[in-house]
Amino acid sequence: MQAIYACTASLQEPKTVFDLLLKEAEEELKEIEKKKKLVGDTRLLSSLFYNCLENGDWYDEFIKSKAENWELDRIAKIDRILMHMGICEMLNFEEIPVKVTINEYLELAKTYSTPKSSKFINGILDSLYNDFRASGRIQKSGRGLIERSMPKTPPPAKTPEPAAEKTEVPEESPSNP
Repeated sequence: MQAIYACTASLQEPKTVFDLLLKEAEEELKEIEKKKKLVGDTRLLSSLFYNCLENGDWYDEFIKSKAENWELDRIAKIDRILMHMGICEMLNFEEIPVKVTINEYLELAKTYSTPKSSKFINGILDSLYNDFRASGRIQKSGRGLIERSMPKTPPPAKTPEPAAEKTEVPEESPSNP
């Protein structure tokens, strides 16, 4: 997020910003992936960065379609970047569950943006997710298919059992057989 912001604010070439701000992190990720025999984080880092910069105008069109009564230039730059990143992950990273994507960007918004940003971003990304899913744009596989959600409606309330009527039984006393 910070590298995308730096690139758009400074008008520097993306590769220059990447090399300056993300190259070291990319190298560290490569080492971790090599040691743990994992793949994906390095691709996520570079693809997310470059894709968001290359497709920012296209992602803005999605945002405009959902941001009723909001002109794009009135939306905080950080919020737009976070939404670009969320849209990019939903559409391009089949292994990342959408709910993980949305939650991650909401947490970043809470830390780096305005107090109301997370609610705004959640509304936009959730609405876009529903559109993308309905149109077949979202293709998930592997772990990206995992969706752990709460039921949309609460389970029916248990009806309490009627209390059994108490019948009084006289106590037996040792002196009264």
